[in-house]
Amino acid sequence: MNGWILYDAGCRMCRDMMRRVQRTFTSRGFVFAPLQLELKPGERPTEMRVRTADGRDLGGADALLFLAGFVWWGRPLCWFAKLPGAKRLLRWLYREIASRRSCDNGACLLLEART
Repeated sequence: MNGWILYDAGCRMCRDMMRRVQRTFTSRGFVFAPLQLELKPGERPTEMRVRTADGRDLGGADALLFLAGFVWWGRPLCWFAKLPGAKRLLRWLYREIASRRSCDNGACLLLEART
């Protein structure tokens, strides 16, 4: 097993993405699970997580970059991330997209906290 991919099960975009890539990553030794299983009551997820088999805990863009290294079509993203400033840009982009996602029952608490 290569690790766990933890996603926000309350987010339609997150669930759709998980369904699209699930077969690809389960065949590479990953298990998918909702982030909500690890959160305290009332706490909302802010980013996807990857728990690696060797004990690392990666979140957001760093988790995506880790996973990208397991598939041929993700490797160009890994190469891009090695350029100066690219990881900072990818982390910012991930946070921007995550902050604009919608959840099943209206806006995520993440968005509600901004108002």
